[in-house]
Amino acid sequence: MSILKKAKKAYDSIEIPQELDYVVNRTIHENKLHKKNELKIWMKGATVTLATTFALFVVILNTNESFAKAVEDLPVIGRIAEVFTVREYKEENETDLIEAKIPAIKNTGNSDLENRINYEISSKINEVLDEAKQRAEEYKKAVLATGGTMDDYIPTQINVDYKITYQDEKLVSFVITKSESSASAYQEQYFYNVDIENGKELNLRDVLGENYKKIVDDSVNRQINERIQENENNIYFTADEGGFSGIENEYQDFYINENKKVTVVFQKYEIAPGYMGIQNFEIPNDITV
Repeated sequence: MSILKKAKKAYDSIEIPQELDYVVNRTIHENKLHKKNELKIWMKGATVTLATTFALFVVILNTNESFAKAVEDLPVIGRIAEVFTVREYKEENETDLIEAKIPAIKNTGNSDLENRINYEISSKINEVLDEAKQRAEEYKKAVLATGGTMDDYIPTQINVDYKITYQDEKLVSFVITKSESSASAYQEQYFYNVDIENGKELNLRDVLGENYKKIVDDSVNRQINERIQENENNIYFTADEGGFSGIENEYQDFYINENKKVTVVFQKYEIAPGYMGIQNFEIPNDITV
């Protein structure tokens, strides 16, 4: 019997250690904004010297037996750019089950832009996988420490995948989603909105204009109120509790959806309790690019 089947058989009888669940969720919640801002600052400060580093990273991936050898190309975006799966990462052991698709972008006509984005994606995926594997190891130790055995332990399932949310000859928007489930379920997303024509990543000021903050704040506040009125189970933190009180700057998470509208995103725990999940708000204004 495989590790996964054996673990699944015992799953219903497991008493999950609440201590670990609390620690994991609290840590995610407390460090979420810091990590997001740190990533955005790093992205803006990245330079063309990352090209060599990314090339070296790809060579390492090609020689690493844990990565699949096939490269899966996806349909061309518009007439120029292409997002494709540069590698598929698969791993199974007694602690965790990992499946990850690592995307990259090419054929934009701007190699510096491509190298910067591709290096950032690769680095970020490596980081989140390392963190998830560490949490899985901590969870396993907690099960054993509370009297359980490996027959009682269900491996943490970790998945990284991506989706192209909008594409034309000038713009491409895609979202990378990391899912993790063990003592609790958790998702986190990373967003890439690329202006192919001008060779840059877009922020809210670029797509909504100088009045972007008021546009987003008014729309999100209105939609939160509507959701609360529609369903009493829709609960959002108040401003005093750390809930929504307006976006901080133009680097708020967002993607461009199939209607060519901005969808602003708040990660799990950011403005609402965990059971509410990731929160998405479509902004009705037309984009300016």
